[in-house]
Amino acid sequence: MSQAADAYLELPAGQAVYAEGDSGSTMYIIEAGTVDLLLAARGAEPIASYGPGDFFGEASMLAEQPRFSSAIVRKPVRLLKIERAGFADLLARHVEIGIAIICKLAQRHQQCELRLASALLEAAQKRKPTSAPPRDAARAAPAAPGETLQQSARLEPPPSRTTIEPPRASPPVAKLRGGCALKHAKGSVFALDPALNEFLVGRPDPRAGINPEIDLSEVDPTRSLSRRHARLVRQGQLFFVREDARTVNGTFVNNVRIGTGVDVPVKPGDTLRFGAVEVEFSAA
Repeated sequence: MSQAADAYLELPAGQAVYAEGDSGSTMYIIEAGTVDLLLAARGAEPIASYGPGDFFGEASMLAEQPRFSSAIVRKPVRLLKIERAGFADLLARHVEIGIAIICKLAQRHQQCELRLASALLEAAQKRKPTSAPPRDAARAAPAAPGETLQQSARLEPPPSRTTIEPPRASPPVAKLRGGCALKHAKGSVFALDPALNEFLVGRPDPRAGINPEIDLSEVDPTRSLSRRHARLVRQGQLFFVREDARTVNGTFVNNVRIGTGVDVPVKPGDTLRFGAVEVEFSAA
């Protein structure tokens, strides 16, 4: 894709690409270098850092809204500028750019969902009430000499008429070990071995020595699967799906095709599609 020289922007470390609150009609694709996004309310701690192949500034450009953060160069960058006025024409001429942008946006959205779910779970756990001392213990405690009636009354508050239940914790993103599976609509269940952290998804080929941990060939009558179609990867309490090599029929998370070599987070209830085989990721 050839671009005019003025379509590129080169900036040194420490330089601002744009500031929080600026009007935004341009997005940027990073050809080299690193850019940090910062919020004034968060101080010097970046809310995101992007490198070669990443893009930023698209939200303000598409929504025609002011910049919600500042973009500061951490390592000298070379940026490709894409103006709002020429964005539609660029996508019409280079469909692959639009697909790459959609995949990256879907990945960022899922990462935000996972972080939010983890934060809600942590907050709910912190709000759990501690065990209160038995009421009889307070009743049996002898009053100190000179203690007034008002002071004594504070030892045993009147019973409450309202029972307050502790908040229920949000469900975890995924189990660390055991209980995880891929479920097909026709009833087939493909359990994930709790002893493994990585699972090849595909169809077996004894001659080539390929024996995937998740063999979906029984629910793939059209043979849409590649032998080494994709991988499910367990990292701590999170799961990711990765397409190691470009497949003919693609790999999808919630109907969005993922990019090759990109770890896309998945959570219970997400729909995964490998070629024409659609399954639900579940964690009991």
